[in-house]
Amino acid sequence: MNIFGKKPGARILLLAAMVVLAGWWSLRADTSLKWKLSKDSESLVTDAKLRDEIFDALDAAEKAGTDPRITHFNVRVATAFEKDGKERVVTGGNVEYEVPEGIHGETSVLNHVTALYGADTTRNHVRFLAFFAQQCGGGASCGDCRDYQMATTDYEHLLVACGQASDRTVKVTRFGDQIVCERNFPEVDSAKIPLPAEELRRLVRSAEEARRGGVTLFTRERHTGAAALSFAGKTYRAAGADDAAFHYRYPIGGLLQQAMTERDYFLRAIVISGENGEWPVVNYRDRQYGYEASSFNHAAGKPPIVLILSNGRGQFRMTTFESALPSAFSTADFMPEALKTFLATHATDR
Repeated sequence: MNIFGKKPGARILLLAAMVVLAGWWSLRADTSLKWKLSKDSESLVTDAKLRDEIFDALDAAEKAGTDPRITHFNVRVATAFEKDGKERVVTGGNVEYEVPEGIHGETSVLNHVTALYGADTTRNHVRFLAFFAQQCGGGASCGDCRDYQMATTDYEHLLVACGQASDRTVKVTRFGDQIVCERNFPEVDSAKIPLPAEELRRLVRSAEEARRGGVTLFTRERHTGAAALSFAGKTYRAAGADDAAFHYRYPIGGLLQQAMTERDYFLRAIVISGENGEWPVVNYRDRQYGYEASSFNHAAGKPPIVLILSNGRGQFRMTTFESALPSAFSTADFMPEALKTFLATHATDR
């Protein structure tokens, strides 16, 4: 049967109409798939070229490979920049393996940029990281990824984009919003620290003594000692320790492992001591360890861990891990009931 009719003119008109209609539907479908900046992101991305690079990176990130075999949570990320007169798009994705351990999306993509184009390109040409997600929340990089981004990029100008698959909206923020320098921790008089004076003195001495130990074969700066007081009245301490594989052991992580080995899961305060007369640096990976431990306090209805910096001259800065690691995440966010069950069956009162 001839569905176009018998007259040639009618057939031509009908064919033309179908072509126009098909083109309209194609355009409509294409338009519905385009990325668009959220209103509050437009002021951060005023350059059309940068905007297009972010959108190109999101298209690539959507197809990036991952292997999150433990959490089944995909982190697909990409960046785009001009190199030798051409746009270059580089992707990365998270990989998890048993212990548990993982390679995170941020470190993956930045390492790929360095491997392909060199460290100078990573520092001078990477202007953003773009994450593809089904839903964009308010979370940020883990502490270790923050350390890596600070070490390899022009992080003070780095942007973070999240492309939401559900409506193709792109939310852009500043990476700098995730950073809190130790100089911005409030300086406080010792009388304002919520510990008895003798306990504070004891913790400071313990942290200073810890710092005399550790391993510093590769560490040229930033060697610190840490001491903690638990709600059970126990004290734990540790120093940083390096090794040939550059698997650095952090002091806060070290003392937390000691406490948790003793099933002492709730800490009141942690003191960090550095070079005499200098404020110590607290790496973001170590802040992540502290944030996770502080979330145990929250789950048990206890106040957060107090983080105290000592310069060895009777001066102190004080904050919490929640303030020192903004927009962080922990097990309590993903598995709150599992955490409560774990603490109920493992923690001991001593």
